[in-house]
Amino acid sequence: MMQTLLAVLFFVLFSMGSLAAGRHADPVLEATLPHTLGGVALTIESQFGTDLNSNSTAFDSFLKELGKSREDFIVASAYASGSLKGAVSSWRVKGAGSLSLLPAFKMAIQSSSNTKLTMAEEILSGRTVTRIGEPGQLAQGPIYVFVKSDILYFVQTSEPTLAEEAIGKLPSL
Repeated sequence: MMQTLLAVLFFVLFSMGSLAAGRHADPVLEATLPHTLGGVALTIESQFGTDLNSNSTAFDSFLKELGKSREDFIVASAYASGSLKGAVSSWRVKGAGSLSLLPAFKMAIQSSSNTKLTMAEEILSGRTVTRIGEPGQLAQGPIYVFVKSDILYFVQTSEPTLAEEAIGKLPSL
C-alpha cells in the first residue's frame, strides 16, 4: 500500500487542474515541460509548496533532508485528463544541492511504499535516468527521474514509449 508521499505525488501529477485551474506560480519552470505527450495536449500548471494543501510526513522529510521547507519548493506539472497514462512533473527545491536531490527523492519514494521498489539506471532518449519501480509496483507505473541544478524532472507512466518521449522533451543536462 502506498503511503503519503506517493499520495502527494499522485495529487501533484493528476489533480492540480481539477482543484484550481489556472495555477501558474512559476511560468519559467512550466516552460521546461512538454506541451504534448503521445499526441495529446497537456495542461501545464505550477504551484508553490506553501500552497499545497496536503500533509505528508514523507514529503516534509524529503525537504528536511535537503535542509529546506515548503517555502523553498515549487512544483510544475504537465498532465491530461482522460486516458493518457502518463504525466510529467518538475520539483524545484530552491538552493538544494544537485547531488542531494535524487538520493533524498529516492529515499522519500521508498519510505512511502510498503513494497521494496526496484531502482535502476536506464537510458531514455540518450539520457541517463533513474527508474523507480517496476511495472506493477506503483499504481501509475514507474517513475523516471533525473536532476538538473536544483530541479528534479520526472515522468510517471506505465508505457515505456511515453517515458521515452517525455524524457526527450525535457531540458538537456
